[in-house]
Amino acid sequence: MAAEIPNKQILDTSAWNYLIDDPDLDLIRETLRSVTIIPTALAIGEIAATEDRSRRLGLLRLIKTVGKDNRPLAMPNQLIVAVCQGYARRDQILTLNTGDDAEGSWIALSRPDLADDAAQRVALEFNKEREDVLRNFTEGLREELKTVFENEERPPSMGALLGHYAQNDDFLYEVVNPIYERAVGAPLLRGELRSLLSSTPYWRMFLLGYGCAIYQRAIKRQGFGYKNNPGHLDLWSATYLPSCDVFVTADKRQRRALKILNQGNARPAFIRSYREWREAIFR
Repeated sequence: MAAEIPNKQILDTSAWNYLIDDPDLDLIRETLRSVTIIPTALAIGEIAATEDRSRRLGLLRLIKTVGKDNRPLAMPNQLIVAVCQGYARRDQILTLNTGDDAEGSWIALSRPDLADDAAQRVALEFNKEREDVLRNFTEGLREELKTVFENEERPPSMGALLGHYAQNDDFLYEVVNPIYERAVGAPLLRGELRSLLSSTPYWRMFLLGYGCAIYQRAIKRQGFGYKNNPGHLDLWSATYLPSCDVFVTADKRQRRALKILNQGNARPAFIRSYREWREAIFR
């Protein structure tokens, strides 16, 4: 999404659900005519898993109306694939709404009736699998780290953890290269690691989201685990922050985490609760 487009705003799934229930929905829709609302494949995928058919279709129609003809941003993992492919081709312009997920999301907005009960069950299972991947990984990692922390101090904060690994090129290459190689079909040259990571802000925010999950679920002493912290998809949303001026979520845990991660965003967005966003609309 072009940086020069003013007032770009992204609503998380929770915010879309608050919006559709808002008693002043019609007035808000009218006000949003002057705002660029960017749909995301992530929110559409979560909404497609809504059990109530009437609500599901209503939410999809709302996103299409408010988002006008803006195509959804790709899922964060697919966005990173696009970044890798664009870097390999040395593209001057990065396309952020490519891939099967983004195309499927656009179809769901254009033809909400296709998001039937069978599609809902598929979406629900797909989202659950994504959450289970992070949960299983961080729970296993926490067990492994028990032995490590018997002899070494735990990182005292999320910032300390992220700062340490941000300077470790060997670690970063081990994380980034497999993703790059799957996307491009060839390994990333070791000397190009920093060039790739600095080519766009999306890699940084994508990695920060995972660093946050690891600290909150596998490292900190108290309040760890999946029940006390943002979910996989919640933290994936950090990847979208460079594409907007305002990010809206009604999820308190997600909002707290994104505000921390947003400090690493080269052009920080405003992270607002639904109430804050609503008040700003009517000023």
